[in-house]
Amino acid sequence: MNNSQRIFFIFALLFFSCLGEDVYAQKVNHYIKDIEIISDTTITNLTSHGIILNRKRRNEKTLPFHFNSIDQVFEVRVYLKNDDNIVDLKLIPTSEIKVVDYPLPVADNIYKFRIQFNKATTTLRPSIIIALWTADGKELPYEQQLMPFTNTSIEVIDKKGSEIRELYIGEEKEYEILTNHPMNIRVDNIWHEQEFMSWRVSRRENRIFLGVLPKSLNTFSTEIALETFAPNFLFGQPQYETLPLNLRFTVKAPRLTFLSTDKSEVVYDAEEHGQDGVEIQIQQNRKLLLNKTYRIEAQEEKGGKLVAELFTKNNLSNNRTMCSLRVYDYHNFQDGYLYIKDGDDPAFITNFSIISKTIIKSIQVLHAGKNWTDNLNVYPGETVAIKFEGEQMQHARYMFDGLRNLSIDSVNITKDMQTMQISIPININRKELKIFNGDEFTGHSLKVKEKQSPRNFDFVTIDYGNAPKLVSEIEKPIFYFKAMTDVILRFNPDWIDDGLLYGKQYITLDVRVIGPAGQLVEIAKDENIVICPGSSSPRYHNYEKNNCTDPLITLNKYLGIKTHRLQDWSKIEIYIKHQKDKYTEQVHTKKIEIYAARKSQFDVELSFPAGLLVKKTNEDDISSGISGISISAIAQFKFFKPGTIGKVRPYRIGVGSIALNAFNLSDNTDIDRDLGIVALGSVHPLQRPGRKLSLPLYVGFGYFLKADTFFWMIGPGISVSF
Repeated sequence: MNNSQRIFFIFALLFFSCLGEDVYAQKVNHYIKDIEIISDTTITNLTSHGIILNRKRRNEKTLPFHFNSIDQVFEVRVYLKNDDNIVDLKLIPTSEIKVVDYPLPVADNIYKFRIQFNKATTTLRPSIIIALWTADGKELPYEQQLMPFTNTSIEVIDKKGSEIRELYIGEEKEYEILTNHPMNIRVDNIWHEQEFMSWRVSRRENRIFLGVLPKSLNTFSTEIALETFAPNFLFGQPQYETLPLNLRFTVKAPRLTFLSTDKSEVVYDAEEHGQDGVEIQIQQNRKLLLNKTYRIEAQEEKGGKLVAELFTKNNLSNNRTMCSLRVYDYHNFQDGYLYIKDGDDPAFITNFSIISKTIIKSIQVLHAGKNWTDNLNVYPGETVAIKFEGEQMQHARYMFDGLRNLSIDSVNITKDMQTMQISIPININRKELKIFNGDEFTGHSLKVKEKQSPRNFDFVTIDYGNAPKLVSEIEKPIFYFKAMTDVILRFNPDWIDDGLLYGKQYITLDVRVIGPAGQLVEIAKDENIVICPGSSSPRYHNYEKNNCTDPLITLNKYLGIKTHRLQDWSKIEIYIKHQKDKYTEQVHTKKIEIYAARKSQFDVELSFPAGLLVKKTNEDDISSGISGISISAIAQFKFFKPGTIGKVRPYRIGVGSIALNAFNLSDNTDIDRDLGIVALGSVHPLQRPGRKLSLPLYVGFGYFLKADTFFWMIGPGISVSF
């Protein structure tokens, strides 16, 4: 190998070695290997015990764990994989948990912390939220849904098991229920109907009672299961009720004739009733005399306290007797019978509640995780606490029109206040829930509003040419190397109310097109996007749909310069955000950047190589010497560095022509002028974007037309790009 060939080989090696440049990049898809909850007696981990509650999100597991008391402290361990990418782990406090010990690393890939759950957590599905900090300074939030469960058992205190228990027509019989978790029993105080009897659950002094009221003479068996706040975990699935009680009853005739009334509750208000009392209809009986005053007491024996007086007026065609009732004292239906006496002798029995004329001064609502508010708006599917403040609250029996699931917290019933908890059915069709005290409307109502919360943009996908991607999962700029025919945003209505209710989404779309030099090319905005939940939502038929917009949006609809006409390395900035004036909560904003990226770019370069070292193949040495100023026109490709925005690699490759010594105007006949066809590579020094003039180093080969020979060449020059 001669010297000229050796020199060319060295420069060619340096040039083509640039083609082997590669940028290492790795995307870590999962950081969490496992999560473990440790109590005094059990260890539960996500890998072995996690369950899938939402079929539409099979990748999201809920971690069930057993607890003995709500005040129990648990140790949580987080196991990481790809540990080198994580530098720290933080626990984000929520209203559902109390942090006892903050996270500490206990091994190379293990963090542990200790938590305690708030008492209200039993009515919710709590979660722990952690933040992972990566080596490049990014914060990655991670939420793990939890399901606390406890095996709640019940039995009747009389220990009769499956023995037959006696009931009497018209008489409510109460049985105390023994349970290992009395506060986990959902007490609704509502009568539940079965074929042969009615039953209800009540709580007094932290004791649970089952009230049974037979309907007819019979002997029968039945099963009663009580609802729970935290589930029992049976057969691998959560069950929000206890194992049923197996009960057997025989119903006998009443010992005294029971006379039913048309009212189950009577309000005691002496000023309103006056001397005439309140009208009431009682079941007819041939022994019940007309135009006679009967005494009503709460005990069968003589000498009882006067509760009311019953004056019989006339018989009605509906097999009832119209009466006037004058009330003197209170009575609770569940406290037992009322005895209708002729003098001191009991003649009949009846039963109804006599409650006070309560005065409501204020009503407040407590939503989960919020403070008490005077705003009486409630939302479908939520459980709220209601607080009544006023006078004679201890005698009030508040009911909500259309609701059956009512839980009264007897611990918080005082003379001036009564607190209860209600669950709003997710499929409720009423716009308001009237509040009754017994049978009397209080004049107050709860307003049922449709949920309107901003949902994170996990229901939105974007398609710019590849497969659609979830907007919520896009964390960095997108480089798209093909022509973008359009950018399509698809709002998926069926995903909005998936899991929790969020309601209609009011969204603003802001689009900006930025040119390759950073100049603003175009801006577009749409502030009237309203996406309504789809037909899979349990509230679909309740949402007003008059302002709902098309869930499919194409950016070319807004842009004058269509996406397929964008210059190379133009950028589309898309801002998706909720409208602040439509929500009372923190809204979400998402920024997406899409670059019209290119791996290479074609252009034409006019250059002036000078001082070229030219070696013709038909010559043994470099007889042609070093050339003067030449001119070349090269159609060439330049290449962009991966992972950067418009940053060009220092080399280019192209083909074209060269006029050797074109600007050497000397008359010397030894000057070698020729026109050649050349394949030329060039190495350019680093330069600022947009600069047209550079001083490259050329290397290549070609064919001289005049000399009729191939040649090699290397040397510097001046290039002008356009």
